Amino acid sequence: MDWALIVVLQAMFQPCLSVFFTVEAEQSTYNSMFGGDVMGCRFQPKLSNPYADLKVTWHWISSDMIREVYRMDNWKEHTAFLDPDYRGRARLLTEELQEGRSRIHVSRLRINDSGSYQCVVMTDEGADYKTMSLSVVAPYDVVTKRIQKAAEEDEVLLSCQSQGYPESSVVWQEGRRQRLNPETTSASRADQLLTVTSQIRVRSSDKNNYTCSFTNYGNSEIFHIPDDIPVPRVNNDLLIVALSIRAIMVVIIIALLMYRRQKGNNNSTFSHGKDINRG
Repeated sequence: MDWALIVVLQAMFQPCLSVFFTVEAEQSTYNSMFGGDVMGCRFQPKLSNPYADLKVTWHWISSDMIREVYRMDNWKEHTAFLDPDYRGRARLLTEELQEGRSRIHVSRLRINDSGSYQCVVMTDEGADYKTMSLSVVAPYDVVTKRIQKAAEEDEVLLSCQSQGYPESSVVWQEGRRQRLNPETTSASRADQLLTVTSQIRVRSSDKNNYTCSFTNYGNSEIFHIPDDIPVPRVNNDLLIVALSIRAIMVVIIIALLMYRRQKGNNNSTFSHGKDINRG
């Protein structure tokens, strides 16, 4: 039987031990950003000396699954039984153990790291554990805006897109703070982030500002109509080719005119010479 399970049973069925030794969560709930964060618990009494027996484990738990996140047994880290998803990502801040703190840093946090975590500590004084919850969120901090022509000639389509978690609604307002009704969709990515896209249609001749705001950990963008409507750009390469062809044609025409003029002069000189010979 796994020693951590023994510790849990010991803490549950031998409450007399917890009178002397207790573990408390530093926070009952953690809202962490996509990327990495630290969770922790405190235990009392603190270690009697730097070499005292100490066992620490961290588990991710659900109703039907337990995943081992980290294990240290008598100051030695054990990785053989760690869940592959956490191997190389979980690190215990060992320098804080003497202060009675078991704090774990999980790097590269993912959305599916959300859930309940159990901090189990065993010393010579006893054993105890506490459970805390982690919610991993990803802010919609980068908003991409786009303007494109709609099917109707006098309308343009304004769209805002961003990635984050959990799903966010998008609020659109025009310059007078009046709310608009957008069309908003979301799609899940491989990393479990959500791509949220929201769009509205406006008249291209409007002189107004339109703001899209992601309400859940999000930013906003402003459209200035009609100033932001892109003006069709002339293809510089085609323009250069056209000008080159035109220049070549002009040169050819000038050359032909000069040739004809020269030929005309030669014919005139030849005719005048024949007349002199006849005289």
